[in-house]
Amino acid sequence: MLYGLCIVLLGIGVPYGWQLWQYYQTHESTDDAYVVSDIVPLSPQVNGTVLAVHVVDNQTVDANHILAQLDPRDFEARVKQVEAAVAVATANLRRAEIEVQLTQDSTSTDTQRTSATLRGAQIATREAQQSIAEAEARWRTTTAAVAAAIAEGDMWHARLEMAQAEFARMQSLRADGVISQQQFEAAESGLKSAQAQRRASQQRLAQAQAEVERARVDLQTRQHGVERSQARTAEAQAVLAGAQANRQTVDIKQAQVQTAQALLQQAQADLEAAGLQLSYTTLRAPVAGVIARKRLEVGQVVQAGRPVLAVVPLHRLWVEANFKETQLRHMRQGQKATLHVDAYPDQVFTGTIESLSPGTGSVFSLLPRKTLPATL
Repeated sequence: MLYGLCIVLLGIGVPYGWQLWQYYQTHESTDDAYVVSDIVPLSPQVNGTVLAVHVVDNQTVDANHILAQLDPRDFEARVKQVEAAVAVATANLRRAEIEVQLTQDSTSTDTQRTSATLRGAQIATREAQQSIAEAEARWRTTTAAVAAAIAEGDMWHARLEMAQAEFARMQSLRADGVISQQQFEAAESGLKSAQAQRRASQQRLAQAQAEVERARVDLQTRQHGVERSQARTAEAQAVLAGAQANRQTVDIKQAQVQTAQALLQQAQADLEAAGLQLSYTTLRAPVAGVIARKRLEVGQVVQAGRPVLAVVPLHRLWVEANFKETQLRHMRQGQKATLHVDAYPDQVFTGTIESLSPGTGSVFSLLPRKTLPATL
């Protein structure tokens, strides 16, 4: 009977064991896993004394929720002091602007009159200078035309000599009866054409030389005009110098306005900084979550930068699981995972492998474990 019972148990256990063995061939599991979340530490940005604390440990808060209040009186006094400085700087700027306007009104008439005279002289000078540029361009053009006419004359002179030599050769050949009358007449026509072109090039050269002379005379005339315009400009500048003596006073007043503007901007920046420091006396939750590690009590003197509590946001949780190296061979990012949480034994959660760490926890610890070099 015992033998039969063993046969029954073996018949039941073998299929189950085979399925279990198949399961662990494609699945890995570990109990070394933890549910973790971000921890957002909160530190005061100013030194101060705690007047009120509005939260307790493990309390759920929303983002921007008021957590505690520091004594704001020193910062409020600083804000009032800077507000007074802003008012003084505003008044100084207004006074400087009025002084500039009064000075401008008292000196504008003479300055406008003399400036108009100077502008007219300057415009005349510029126009005369532009006319010089035009005359110079025309002189350069005519000079280039003379050079081109000379080159053309040399060319036709050379062609005329060639035509004369060709005509003389044709006369000799015609006398010997070697060439036809038509060839002789063609040589004679070429000679006459070369002579005509030579005369035409000489005429063009003479015309270009005459244009150069006219351009030179026109350039000298316009240069004299520029000199006269520059003389009138110098006279107008001398007249304007007296009016500009009072204009310097306006420049000084305008510089005072700029200084007053800079002082006002500085006072406004100080006011913004003081208001920002005052806002720091109210500690607010940076994110929604649960209060943890609260080390904040009424009457406590806190220092800027030293954490007084932490906020743990629960809207994003993940599981950190530790596996043996032999279990990681077939694990890949994106694979599905089944999670069993001790706090909820009756529920099964599903997840996805988000990433694989490049090293174990001991490697990134404060005192990492020393390892020996590998030997190949």
